[in-house]
Amino acid sequence: MKEASVYKGIVFDFDGTLIDSQHEGLKRFLGIAASLGLSISDDNVAQIRRLWGVPGYVLVQTCWPDMPVDVFMDQWEVLDRENPLLLFSETKNILERLCLQFSLSILTSRGRGSTHFHLQYHRIKSLFSFICTLDDSSVPKPNPCSIEPLLRQYERCGIMVNDLIFVGDSIHSDYGLARAIGIDFIAVTWGVNTHNDFLAAGLDPRYIIDTIEDLPRILTLL
Repeated sequence: MKEASVYKGIVFDFDGTLIDSQHEGLKRFLGIAASLGLSISDDNVAQIRRLWGVPGYVLVQTCWPDMPVDVFMDQWEVLDRENPLLLFSETKNILERLCLQFSLSILTSRGRGSTHFHLQYHRIKSLFSFICTLDDSSVPKPNPCSIEPLLRQYERCGIMVNDLIFVGDSIHSDYGLARAIGIDFIAVTWGVNTHNDFLAAGLDPRYIIDTIEDLPRILTLL
């Protein structure tokens, strides 16, 4: 890790990092499956929990290969718009502080419409210089190509990949991408993976945080 003063930008994951989609999202996902008459076994639920953090269409295709993905995902997006997911406590305040020092961006496996809706609903869209959704990239995380549209936008502003640090909650999607492209990483533990999960994955414990309020502090220590 470099000193915080060296970083110019912070790339945030969205689901499970900024918005509280882990528990409510799973509940909604299973509710839609039930409303569509899909079978939900214990194996299904366990598999969904293991894969949580990948794009929704991947979950649908994995659990119910014969289900039309568009039908399922359209219902999910309608439900999210009718009942917007909440930001984690103090997230907006922390982002407002960080954007004064860093160029903030989002890299998410959520679709463009739902992502921008939630950002506007919570009045935080203006805090981000760049937003890269699943619709803006040809592949999802952790494929290194998933972040290329974001990196190109940063490069136009003179900010290179080595000037960035990535903040996320998933070992597979977020930490996996960070390792693949050699970008520094801070893990949050209120989403899909726990503190112990990240330790087992080999992440230095100094770069694992258990509350969003710890993020400015840890950045000053890097």
